[in-house]
Amino acid sequence: MRRTYTEAEHSIRMNRAKRNVISLIKYLIIITVAFFMLYPLLWMMGASFSEDLLTSFSFLPQHFSLSGWREALKAPGWGSATGYSLLRALWNTMQYVIPEVLFMTFSTLLVAYVVARFHFKGKKIVFALIIATLLMPATVFRIPMFVFWTTEPFASLWEGSKIPFMPFLPLWAGGLFAINSFSVFMYIQFFRSIPRDLDEAAYIDGANKFQVLFYVLIPILKPIVITVALLLFISSFNDYQGPLIYRGDTDTYPLSLVLPMLSKDSTNTYAHVFSRSIVGVALPIIIFFSAQKYFVGNEADTAIKG
Repeated sequence: MRRTYTEAEHSIRMNRAKRNVISLIKYLIIITVAFFMLYPLLWMMGASFSEDLLTSFSFLPQHFSLSGWREALKAPGWGSATGYSLLRALWNTMQYVIPEVLFMTFSTLLVAYVVARFHFKGKKIVFALIIATLLMPATVFRIPMFVFWTTEPFASLWEGSKIPFMPFLPLWAGGLFAINSFSVFMYIQFFRSIPRDLDEAAYIDGANKFQVLFYVLIPILKPIVITVALLLFISSFNDYQGPLIYRGDTDTYPLSLVLPMLSKDSTNTYAHVFSRSIVGVALPIIIFFSAQKYFVGNEADTAIKG
């Protein structure tokens, strides 16, 4: 009996040691992969504190300096003695990112709700058009939209305007009309995973179609809503071609135009370039990690009892 008990203890210890070794190997692999994924950001961070350009694999600066960060929020003025504030450029960026994300997230949700939940003639044709526009590159629409926004009376709405958000009207007005077919498609696919029993139960309780959407479906759709909003934010924040086409004077330049121009001034060092680049990517990184906890699976099935 004692021998059997000792063998069982030994077997338990061996299995526990085996699980510990497997867990250690898993964590080592995860840490190694995470390091290589974060290495470009670590290297850029180290280069922002270095007087000279880093030329080795190590991201630790050999000659530590804070000169780049002392002027990180101020870019050269391209002939102006005052320079250009990166905070101003960030605010210019937010003037078209915020309305586009808000309007596009809501308008595409409404379109997807109608296509996924309602029955009407031509529904399959509408869905086919959504897929067709999804497969078309965005540059195809640049010239027609530029002609549209530069002709009267639309040009007078935004050209030279001093009202906040209005100088960037061509960049965010499309959000009112759900022009992002990829977001519509994502919503439709998520709607299809939600049982219609929830809708029917709400209708029996006297809810109308909008109440079903706002009080029943949107709480379930929260993960995909945040995902769509985050993707729209990153796409709009990194957009270079749009602001380049509709740009006005230098006071309205967003970060996507300001940052590439930093290398044109002879007063810049590599530390200045990398510190300002970090300032430019800091907000998307913060927002991404803040919203990461909402990236969860569909919880629609937990709302149905049976």
